[in-house]
Amino acid sequence: MRRWSVSTRLFSHARSTRALLLAFAVSGALLGLLVVSHSAAGYGVNFCMGWIPSGGRCEGPNHTLTANFAYDGTGSNAYVCEMATNSSGDTVGGWGCGYGYAESCYAGNQLLHGWIANASPYWLYMYGTEYYSQGCP
Repeated sequence: MRRWSVSTRLFSHARSTRALLLAFAVSGALLGLLVVSHSAAGYGVNFCMGWIPSGGRCEGPNHTLTANFAYDGTGSNAYVCEMATNSSGDTVGGWGCGYGYAESCYAGNQLLHGWIANASPYWLYMYGTEYYSQGCP
């Protein structure tokens, strides 16, 4: 005959609580992955992920761009800008700016470099996304 004590019951309860918390953590992580990857559908590449000083900018890779996005990764809705340049270094369409993010669309008929810039008065964690081989998202 098995004897149940208070410590046996508490251990059993703690084990089931840990299993439940682990199940919630795993399901939350999978749900987060699903949400994050949802917007990454199509052809796109993230670039220049990191801290950029006020007035600083960063150049992305060369693609037949259909869109270029700049994001404030801090969530502070700081003023950020983006643009694209062609192989001659000429600006295509000018700078697009906004609070928290900025975006521009392009024809996708020439190779372009996407650029992002920090137009806020302080350092920002920023990143850009270039889309290509699809319509403007």
